[in-house]
Amino acid sequence: MQTIGVLYNPLVPATAQAGERIAAWLGERGLSVWLGTSQSARDEPELVAPCELLLALGGDGTVLRAARVGITHNMPILGVAMGHLSFMAEVTEESVYDGLEVLLNGGGWYDQRTLVRARVLRQGQEIYNDLALNEVLLSRRDVARVVHVSVAIDDMPLTSYRADGVLVSTATGSTAYALAAGGPVLDPRSDSLLLVTVAGHLTSLPALVLPPATKITWTLDRQHPTIISLDGQWSFPIEPEDQIEVTRADEICRFAHVYPQAHFYQTLTQRLRRQ
Repeated sequence: MQTIGVLYNPLVPATAQAGERIAAWLGERGLSVWLGTSQSARDEPELVAPCELLLALGGDGTVLRAARVGITHNMPILGVAMGHLSFMAEVTEESVYDGLEVLLNGGGWYDQRTLVRARVLRQGQEIYNDLALNEVLLSRRDVARVVHVSVAIDDMPLTSYRADGVLVSTATGSTAYALAAGGPVLDPRSDSLLLVTVAGHLTSLPALVLPPATKITWTLDRQHPTIISLDGQWSFPIEPEDQIEVTRADEICRFAHVYPQAHFYQTLTQRLRRQ
């Protein structure tokens, strides 16, 4: 590796300070370093493009923003736990230097995480198209309302939900909103998709684990204000009779690891207790 990116959370000064320390440490070893936020990465993509690894300093939200950068430039992400929720982090602030030594010396390993793509069709015309690493959520905008939505799997009707929301999650997102809504935990290397209802009313249909090639289609049945939300950070308003198609994306997100593959299970219980 010759160039490494360090992305920090601008709302948490400690992550910027840690970023400066890591950048100095890397510079002492003769590496070039890009240091900045996800916004600066979007504003100056030509500066980020040469990076061969991108560190994400913060919680899971920072990792999600870093993933957007990594997907665009096909660079792996190394999460550094410096937030309240750091389920997606590989190392801590204290162990990041040992982890970097492993990667710089050719060790460690990389996995490819499944992404989902959400498309909104209005009268047959696509009006929205975006990617998510964790989940796509269809939910109400008004607190006092529930979502009325019909669900189809590969164009075959499945059921209609009355719920606070319904989501499609990747394996990475199975430990996020999907878990809080009662879904199972999937190995993050899995390419399966999860279909999970959020506080479903009068429904006995459990969370479904679906094959990676599945197309899930949602169609609103009522006129209450509704939105789709991607990874809890990007949203789009939905109107009655809009169709939302969620599929596995062609793109992937790469993550860097310094611990054995079984480390996910070794630390699973501990991480779940922190949530």
